[in-house]
Amino acid sequence: MNGAKALLVTTVSGFVPQFEMGNVAILKELGYEVHYASNFNNPSYGNDNKRLEGTGIICHQVDFERSPFNRKNFNAYKQLVNIMESEKIDLVHCHTPMGAVIARLAAKKCKIKNVIYTAHGFHFFKGAPAKNWLIYYPVEKFLSRYTDTQICINMEDFNRAKKFKAKRVEYIPGVGIDEKKIRNLS
Repeated sequence: MNGAKALLVTTVSGFVPQFEMGNVAILKELGYEVHYASNFNNPSYGNDNKRLEGTGIICHQVDFERSPFNRKNFNAYKQLVNIMESEKIDLVHCHTPMGAVIARLAAKKCKIKNVIYTAHGFHFFKGAPAKNWLIYYPVEKFLSRYTDTQICINMEDFNRAKKFKAKRVEYIPGVGIDEKKIRNLS
């Protein structure tokens, strides 16, 4: 993979050092140069971005907003397209709902063939508010066609995603509660 470049995308910074350093190590072992696009002005999982120092990850500021209704996300899309084109990105792995929406649209425009989306829990689930189903479900279903590998961390999302259009859907158990063990604690 000499010269190959992977781009991790999250809406808020702090996500990669908190949850993805194992994946960063795997990408580096495979020969990828690792890039990270996020809104570094909006750290999460800590109050700064110091944990990225010394990791070798190349960081790119993108002005993502968490709200799907914020017009600033149009600019974030343009910034992401520019990064993908100028860096000649080969693989995109996106996380977080808005980061994943914008990343998949940008990857489609840039004709990137390897797009992975890890959903850390869809906003539409059994018992979710109707507005979540009206807003997020059709968007995720549509954008799945621009997803090579959809990773889900719970069975409800996995079973739903299998009905979408991603080329592959994988289940990797996420952090959660084993309800059977909790019930037996009484």
